[in-house]
Amino acid sequence: MTVMTAERVLSLLDLLSAADLDIWVDGGWGVDALVGRQTREHSDLDLGVARPHLDEVIAVLATAGYAVTDARYIEVTVQLTHTKEGHRVDLHPSTPLPYGGTEQLDFDGNAHYLPPPAVGHIAGRQVRCMPLITQFHTHQGYDLRPKDHHDLELLHSLADQLT
Repeated sequence: MTVMTAERVLSLLDLLSAADLDIWVDGGWGVDALVGRQTREHSDLDLGVARPHLDEVIAVLATAGYAVTDARYIEVTVQLTHTKEGHRVDLHPSTPLPYGGTEQLDFDGNAHYLPPPAVGHIAGRQVRCMPLITQFHTHQGYDLRPKDHHDLELLHSLADQLT
């Protein structure tokens, strides 16, 4: 498994931030950001992206050696793979809403509201990430893998601390 390290994540976030692109950390790294520490190895980086910035995000990631390897479901996800090292970035586009947050489509074409990003931490640095409630929602509707069960346990623990 090719590993997506915290250093690589922060480097990519810096690159995208320098281009003033609206992105936030999602998926496993998003869970770890909410928890405030890395809890497992990650093979990819999931990023939420405002749909109007999707093409720009892809272009910026291309400058870092990433190429689109799967855009069959471009309304839901676009997968990029580093051409030499093999690690992946999965982009999840959503449409900004005038009252805040975004609307994201699932594979069945259903729209779901995503609240504005929350604050998390990766390697001690503050990052924007998918909020807790949305992380719970994205862990539904498919057969959970061991890493998904791990992430859900962390999310439940975090939710218990907040109540």
